[in-house]
Amino acid sequence: MISDQESKLAWILALAAEPEPAHVAETHAVVIGLLSARPAMQAEDLARQLAALQVGDWTSDRILDQIGPALETLRAELDSTDFGFQPLLPSEDRSLDERTRCLAHWCSGFLSGFGAGQPSIGSDDAREALRLLEQIARAATDESGDQEAEEAAYVELVEFVRVAVLLLREEHRRPT
Repeated sequence: MISDQESKLAWILALAAEPEPAHVAETHAVVIGLLSARPAMQAEDLARQLAALQVGDWTSDRILDQIGPALETLRAELDSTDFGFQPLLPSEDRSLDERTRCLAHWCSGFLSGFGAGQPSIGSDDAREALRLLEQIARAATDESGDQEAEEAAYVELVEFVRVAVLLLREEHRRPT
């Protein structure tokens, strides 16, 4: 029996334009961005948005046919009371440069998906979170820098991204 996590990963891998880790991270982020901007978005609307954003080379009907449990798993992660959501990024056994590049792509994808959801940005905290996500989308490593400090900075950035996404999602769950 395939787990929800395996279903989600299989769907994201299939939807990504190519299996390169940065593209997989970016694809995951586009979906999370849309679900954060529009938490109540129906699967049909999500499929149309993803097709319009040209995520992969799938039609909205094909996306909809495949979306099933993966979409619900993503929603459940975002809605979890234990705040367990994590961006889909390479594991620690990959190079810091690759992980940082994937984090930058993840943030770029999130901003694209979030913007496509046409959210209203009400709070100063939300505006600041988006501004900082935009900066992280341009992140790179400093090869001449202290590797331990670079690693610590990466961990802090991933945690910030995680919390920023949850903050933005929660802001858009509130009734207007």
